[in-house]
Amino acid sequence: MNNLTKLIDYGQSYWLDNLTRSMIKSGELKKRITKEGLRGQTSNPAIFYKAISESSDYNKQIEKLAKEGKSVLEIYDTLTIKDVQDACDLFKDVYKSSNGVDGYVSLEVSPYLAHDTEETLSEARRLFSEVKRPNCHIKIPGTQAGLAAIELALYEGINVNVTLLFSIKAYEDVAHAYINALDRRLAEGKPVDKVASVASFFLSRIDVLADQLLGHSINPTKDFGDLPRPEHLLGKSAIASAKLAYKSFLKIFSGERWEKLASAGAKVQRPLWASTSTKDPLYIDTKYVEPLIGYNTVNTLPEVTIAAFSNHGKVEESTILINVDEAHQVLVNLKKLGIDIDLITSQLTNEGVQKFIEPFDKLIRKLAQERLKILEDKIGTQNFFYGKSESSIKAALTSLNDKQFTRRLFAKDSYLWKNDPKLSVTIKNRLGWLGVEEFMNRVDEINDFVKNVRADKYSYAVLLGMGGSSLCPEVALQTFGTKKGYLKLFVLDNTSPEAVHHVESQIDLNKTLFMVASKSGSTIESNSFYKYFYNLYEVNKIGNPGNHFIAITDPKTSLESEARSKNFRYVFTNPEDYGGRYSALSFFGLVPMALIGINIKEILKSAYRMKQSCSPFIPSDVNPGVSLGAFLGINQKLGRDKATFILSPSIKSFGLWVEQLIAESTGKEGFGILPVEGELLGSKEQYGKDRVFVYMFIKKEKDAASEKKLASLESAGFPVVRIMLPDIHGLGGEFLRWEIATATACVVVGVNPFDEPNVSESKKNTNDLLAEWKHSGSFAETIPLVKTDSISVYADQSLNLTGRAVKDILNKFFKLANPSDYISFLAYFLQTSDREKQLQAIRNQLSKKYKTATTIGYGPRYLHSTGQLHKGGPNKGLYVLLTADTELKIELPGSGYDFATLQHAQTLGDFRALTNKNRRIVRVRISGDLNKGLKTLSTILK
Repeated sequence: MNNLTKLIDYGQSYWLDNLTRSMIKSGELKKRITKEGLRGQTSNPAIFYKAISESSDYNKQIEKLAKEGKSVLEIYDTLTIKDVQDACDLFKDVYKSSNGVDGYVSLEVSPYLAHDTEETLSEARRLFSEVKRPNCHIKIPGTQAGLAAIELALYEGINVNVTLLFSIKAYEDVAHAYINALDRRLAEGKPVDKVASVASFFLSRIDVLADQLLGHSINPTKDFGDLPRPEHLLGKSAIASAKLAYKSFLKIFSGERWEKLASAGAKVQRPLWASTSTKDPLYIDTKYVEPLIGYNTVNTLPEVTIAAFSNHGKVEESTILINVDEAHQVLVNLKKLGIDIDLITSQLTNEGVQKFIEPFDKLIRKLAQERLKILEDKIGTQNFFYGKSESSIKAALTSLNDKQFTRRLFAKDSYLWKNDPKLSVTIKNRLGWLGVEEFMNRVDEINDFVKNVRADKYSYAVLLGMGGSSLCPEVALQTFGTKKGYLKLFVLDNTSPEAVHHVESQIDLNKTLFMVASKSGSTIESNSFYKYFYNLYEVNKIGNPGNHFIAITDPKTSLESEARSKNFRYVFTNPEDYGGRYSALSFFGLVPMALIGINIKEILKSAYRMKQSCSPFIPSDVNPGVSLGAFLGINQKLGRDKATFILSPSIKSFGLWVEQLIAESTGKEGFGILPVEGELLGSKEQYGKDRVFVYMFIKKEKDAASEKKLASLESAGFPVVRIMLPDIHGLGGEFLRWEIATATACVVVGVNPFDEPNVSESKKNTNDLLAEWKHSGSFAETIPLVKTDSISVYADQSLNLTGRAVKDILNKFFKLANPSDYISFLAYFLQTSDREKQLQAIRNQLSKKYKTATTIGYGPRYLHSTGQLHKGGPNKGLYVLLTADTELKIELPGSGYDFATLQHAQTLGDFRALTNKNRRIVRVRISGDLNKGLKTLSTILK
């Protein structure tokens, strides 16, 4: 008989502190059970990390599960539960022959739940029900929160291995919790004979910490007098604690209360000695086995201790109660030396949780990486070159992990951004976009609506919106185009009369569906467009105008009321907890997409795959959204606050949407990240130190020329991130990736991503100017600094711009640019391909000349996008407000002004708002032919 099998003669069971699939499949585990006296098995995250990361036994199952659409946590659960089930089956005979005393296999709840009673209990219930084996123990840590979960789990009939016990009191609390649970069951007539539990008392770590503290007190030349010498206590703390815990066990599991339970078939909760490998190489390797042999105990042994004990261990008697008095004196002497064993054990409990979190994170990280690799054709890839930002970004990722950022994000913890109870309610009501899969349940509703519209022979759809309600549909239209047989879409988000006229000239009112889109229901632009086009139906006496309109808005808005009173064809009430710029994957984006024939189910599937990739418990460094947000946020803090986008042809328009998301979310309180989209990618000499680069491309559109330039930029130390999309349907995932990234970046920067405090300034100015117009029929205009037949330039006198020619004034203006500033062209006219080319040429020549970032925005759309950053972000912008004279008059019914007046009021309103913020701004007014005027401006600026 070997040493291990001898233990049972003295009432102790030996369990294996290890579990791998290979030992199950090879027959090794069965051999140990039948031939070597093994009576149970324990596992933990560290054990599973080693098993899964160091073998290929799990690879095929991981690939299969990933391709089935399982999340990382689902993959983890499936792998570990399968191993535990198979091991339980091998121990079935031990379980039966011991009448349920032995034969258990332990599976641990997530270590992240150690301090949450409700979540721990929920996890224990789930795991126990999924394993579906009576000889399974669910491991729950003996923390304060865990204690309540332990008692409730035991009451519910869940077998529990209580882990991370270091102190005698903690052990006693757990033992009493066990008895309390059984008492309650018995009182309610429930059986108590099938409930089993062990209390795992961790040993070697106690000595490691106690010896460190004792070492500080050792002084060979000192006379300690009546005090104990610290060196005489080395290596004695753990065994002493265990012996006294066993003494408590004997006391607790005796007497009238226990006998009543025992007579009903209850089993004692056996002490289990854990952490029994010797950490100190100067101690004997069987140190935590030989002195703790005793009746009704378990010792769970790692492989190294099994080998040592089998080879030279001693099993001659029950040792657990030998020298108990001496054990008591050890703890007394520790206290005399000022060493508080309670503090030691409290620290060890917290450290123990962390020691399980670390391998759990490692395993989840590995599975996340494997899943992304397997699903590359569906998810794409994301790769970073950190450059000089590397150490800061890695530190931020570690901090985000430590603060459990992703778990808190998906739990909608509104205190992530601001520790302000007043803001908390508002922020919490802007996090609905995290539940992207919920709109899967609305796909049929949307598709049925589109089917009916097509059946009624509609040919055109016009989106009347602004900012968050218009940019996603614009991106979808430019990316996918219109599928044959679906509606031709126009996105109207420009109050220029030419823009309104352009849409009107392209459609047949009898075959057109208008989408009035506004989260608040009171957006002036959306409502103005609606009033104009609805009036056309009345003027032209086209029957049932409401049948040509739908509304997309929040519940209980004025727009919803208007839509219902006018019998709109359909009203899509969006969940109110979707912020405007975070609403791409809601009705605001999905309805227009479906009308042009996009498979919105595929869009949402892409988004859900991204959500799984970014989900709680995925470590920050392999979490696509969180790692991207840390990259952007830390670079902003380091002065690299210009995120320059290089986008492949199919997804070029994505920059319009992401520009609003980033700028309006981050640009406040003097901070901000400026998205630079549409700028030509230049050489490294062209850029200042304020840039990071984002290269996004469809897999088949990867561009060698862009890669060559990016490699050169990397060699110069510029941070670069590359994001590959498998195909254009990958945009669904990108919407969510960038929303998570932006929310993360705002945590790093320290701002609330869900407000836009400065947008209202321009709105107020616009309303004041319109009131002024209604009163006097004109606006108070300033005198231009310089005027020609085609160009006039206006600016605030505080800029001290002097000169006799347009070129002189503008050159002096642009020379105000400092390193890390940017130049922004804000155009208030209809965007056409020719005008866009002219503006691109102007921005690119200025970018090269002044080595500054440049942007182009069209008003009033930019007011709901970069406009927040212009006014709320750092004072780094030079703004060129471009306007054009027009003779086109399109009256806005019931308002007392026309669209040209509305747009002019918006122009002057933003000019005033920027001037009031001491921003550097000029207004360039172009008279006559606009295209010629832009060419003239381009020539002047060369």
